[in-house]
Amino acid sequence: MMVVFKVMNFKRIDFIFGYFLLFVSSLAIAEEVGGHIKYQFAATHYQNDHLYAQHGSQSQYDHFLDFRLTAEDRWGVWDAQVHYEVLSLYGDTPKTKQALNNAGLAVVPTLTKDKRRLFRLTDEWGNSEKLEAVQRLDRLFVGYNGEALILRFGRQAVSWGHGFIFQPLDIFSPFSPTEIDKDYKTGDDMLYGQWLFENDDDIQMILLPRRNIETNQVDSEESSLAFKYHGRYWEQWDIDLLAARNFDENVFGFGLTKDIFEALWRFDISATRLKEGRTAISVVTNMDYSWNWFKKNFYGYLEYFRNGVGEKQLNLNVALQSRLERGEIFTRNRNYLGSGLQIELTPLFNFHTNWIGNLHDSSGLFQIRGIYDWLENVQLIGWLDLPYGDSESELGENSGSGNKAYFRLIYYF
Repeated sequence: MMVVFKVMNFKRIDFIFGYFLLFVSSLAIAEEVGGHIKYQFAATHYQNDHLYAQHGSQSQYDHFLDFRLTAEDRWGVWDAQVHYEVLSLYGDTPKTKQALNNAGLAVVPTLTKDKRRLFRLTDEWGNSEKLEAVQRLDRLFVGYNGEALILRFGRQAVSWGHGFIFQPLDIFSPFSPTEIDKDYKTGDDMLYGQWLFENDDDIQMILLPRRNIETNQVDSEESSLAFKYHGRYWEQWDIDLLAARNFDENVFGFGLTKDIFEALWRFDISATRLKEGRTAISVVTNMDYSWNWFKKNFYGYLEYFRNGVGEKQLNLNVALQSRLERGEIFTRNRNYLGSGLQIELTPLFNFHTNWIGNLHDSSGLFQIRGIYDWLENVQLIGWLDLPYGDSESELGENSGSGNKAYFRLIYYF
């Protein structure tokens, strides 16, 4: 696997097909090879006055393909990973988003781009009126694993925090609150380090350089340096302490987990000194519990989130706007509740419900899905997104995501 890193030398290659050839050549010497193919069909219906219906059809249909190949290898204290993926979206949504962009309305891209990342490992190909497609490397790193010291350099993913839906401590490419597929978090180009103490405590470090979108140059004001300490005290309290410099702002965080009455309670709080001079306090706390009822296995959780940069009305302050644009947060108001329930109806079929509620405007979103393990390596998923609320609300049918029905077929290999 080391030959892959030497040949690439982490320089931009304009034709990512070269990356795929390098990936294929690494398969012969890789210790672990795998991947998946995911096909998804989505049907979305918007109200007449929804922005998407005004710039496209009221009912929109889309096909999504996610193809990922993974190669991982270990030799002694060293390891390496390369993940190649092809993502494509074909249907009405790309056409509608182009119409919105032409009208001067900013739209978050559906597929991952590398405009801020250190390495340009994403190539857009085959794009047309109804098609968005990219091929990219989502993992590309080499790592050292000593007895106490762990180091990894390259494209990788790290998750911090204890939220199920919202993640105030996870400041590096967090999942959207409505995301269902969490198999792989999008990778970032970083230097990651971890020191393991003899008492099982540890301290982690992330150095994440980013580019300025306007100048295309690596900019310290766009980059991040973060440290997180994790320790266990009194045999029951797990504590995290975070200190970071993120996008030229100081961030401090505290996390706590504890068993309470056979349930697990989690609490995260972050304080960010914003460029405009005020301090934004964000909080997430949740509790989850598993039980057996009517000879079925149940699992549920409840979560509260306070968005420190959010507004009580649907206004966009500078701090909020910048975080929405870079995908660090996804909500505009300040206070939210969320919950989830899973029922194992049979060993092969699970039923899930999720709910997100905006406490300011009484809008919300229900997500209902069923997951069926059809074959040993094949999974079928069907789900519904059902928003509710007034036309002026954040998550309501006229301003939220619209009523959606999904079908997904997944093959793992």
